[in-house]
Formats: sequence, C-alpha cells, structure tokens
Amino acid sequence: MTVGAAGPSTPTTGRVRVTRPGASRLVGVDVARGLAVLGMFAAHLWPRDLLDERLFDGRSAILFATLAGVSLGLMTGGADPTRPDDRGRRALSIAIRAVLLIVLGLLLQAWNPYVLVILPYYGVMFVLLLAVLWLPRRLLVPLAVVVTLAAPFAASLVPLDAVGDAAAPGLAGLAADALLVGAYPALVWLPFLLAGLAAARSDLARPATAALLVVVGTVAAVIGYGARFLPGASDVAALDPADHEGMPAEIVGSGGVALAVIGLLLLATGTGRVAGRVTRVVRAVLSPLAAVGAQPLTVYTLHLLLTAPLFTAYRSAGGSYGLPLGWLVASVVGTLVYAVLWRRFVGRGPLERLVAAASRPGAGRDDAVSR
Repeated sequence: MTVGAAGPSTPTTGRVRVTRPGASRLVGVDVARGLAVLGMFAAHLWPRDLLDERLFDGRSAILFATLAGVSLGLMTGGADPTRPDDRGRRALSIAIRAVLLIVLGLLLQAWNPYVLVILPYYGVMFVLLLAVLWLPRRLLVPLAVVVTLAAPFAASLVPLDAVGDAAAPGLAGLAADALLVGAYPALVWLPFLLAGLAAARSDLARPATAALLVVVGTVAAVIGYGARFLPGASDVAALDPADHEGMPAEIVGSGGVALAVIGLLLLATGTGRVAGRVTRVVRAVLSPLAAVGAQPLTVYTLHLLLTAPLFTAYRSAGGSYGLPLGWLVASVVGTLVYAVLWRRFVGRGPLERLVAAASRPGAGRDDAVSR
C-alpha cells in the first residue's frame, strides 16, 4: 500500500505525470501491494490452532513498508527525481498524507483493538523518509545499513514497562513507542523504506533492475535468516531473525524477501514494458491481486471495520486468537471480487481518491499521482 493512496506505479516528476516510453503502470508493484494486504489479512484472521500465524506475520507488513519506499520514490520521479523547484510541494503533499494516515490509523485502532494497526506507524515512517527523500541513490544503501545497525541498538536502551511499552511518561514515551519500541517502530523499520526508495530510483521499468532486486533480495534473505546458524548466534540478540523482534538479522532477512518478491513480480508481469503473450496471461491471472493493490487503503480500512465485531463475537463465545478458517477465505474472496468490480466500473478506491484530493495543496488535477 502506499499509504494514503494507491501510490503511483509510474514515476512522476515536476507538475505532471511522466510515463517512460513503452511503460504503463508497473503491474508488479500493484500485485505486490495486493499480496501484502491479503497477507496482513491472514496474519490477523488465521486460526492459530491450524498453523502458526508467523508464516504471514511480520513479512507481509515488511513488504508493505518496502512498497511504501517504492511508491514514494515513484511519486517523486523514480529514476528521474522531481526537479528542485517542485520538491517543496511534493514534500508537503506527502506530509499531509502522513498526518491523514496517523489520524485514520488511531481511529481504526480504537475501533478494532484486536489487531495492531500499522497506519499510524506508517505515517511516521513517511515523515522520517521525507528527510532523505532526495538523497542520491548511492547514499541510500549505506544509510540503510547504518540505520539497520544503529536503530535496534537504540531501541535496546529504551526502558520498558511490564507490557513492553516505553516506560517514559508523556511525549517522550510516545516518541519512543512510535520510533523504537512500538509494534512497527518507524526508525527501526526505516531501512525497508530506504531499500524501496533505492529500488525506485533505479528505474523499475528495466528488467535488469527487477532481476537485480531478485538477486540482492535473495542474498540478503539468506544472510539474515541464516545468521541464526552461526556459532554462538543464540547468545547474540542482533543475529535473531524472529518476526517483530526488530533485530538486524530480521531487518536484513525480511527486507531481502520483500525485495525479491517485488523483483519477481516485476519480471513476471513485464516490468512495465510492452507485454508478450505469456506476460499478458500472467497479468490476467494476477489482475485480481493488482486490483486490490490499486486501492490498499480502502481495502485495509474495510477489513478493520468489518472484522472488529467478528472478533468481539468470537471472543465472547470463547474463541481464541484469529477466526475460523472460513472467515479468512470469505474475506480474501470477497476482497478480490470487490476490488475487481470496483476497479472495472468505478476506478480509484474511495479513500485513495479522498486522500489524493486532500493532499494536493494549491494544485489541480495534475497532482493526482495515484491514478
């Protein structure tokens, strides 16, 4: 999801959308968003007595965050970044989206306390990324490495209370939760957005870029998840790749998986170039996922609104975490059908349309970067 809107799947620069020759939307990016959203559905709804939810938990949200970096990179020009005289307007638009996400996320968390809503943290991640959004690509990867090592160390220094929240009172505790020790700590997760931003700055419409993402992502995944097998690794917290631990090994491993998935989907769907017969078939098969990925904020919000009363009823009846498997199947099928029909007959998702309009300060339709 690029939060706040479906996010552009073609790079935009200056005051109008710029589409590279032969390119349309990067269908693979939309498919990856759809996969991330439905993966988060599974993390929320999967019945724990059937299979550990960690098959989905963490990885889907991390793919989600990596795609945020991709989308913000495309929104600001992709491999041809927005010219300096227009960057202030772009930054303000992104900042407005961030605020809207934080507010919406807090409201949804109050409505549905059974899941950890990512949107408030996502908004904070947007704000953090603004500080480095136009750094040269050659600096983004070293910066991601530094943050990968430094942020978990900083998080380990934060005093925690009995339930794992920051023990500091007031704004200091709130900041520590948002940045370092919350469910999706923005500073600890910043490397995912930086990796996505670096990918977007490398021209995702080129097959070579997609292939490089697969290779780099696979190597990173092997290094990160393989760290646990090093001698003495059990005694070193930084080498623990467990989900939601926020350690360097997890950041490298799951970030690598996210990059590899994005690269594979870009290759499978033609990376925006003119599609051959096989690619057209793949795009058709994956089009329902792409439809979900084109309106992730709407779909995610509907999911949280509709599942809250289901969780309440299930828990009241003595159910454990998750829901019976049929609810997950119905949720996924219903979402796919809704997304396909809405995209076919209406177009942009309603929340995507609303947030895009609200985040265009002093601009007209030429700033509509999502669709």
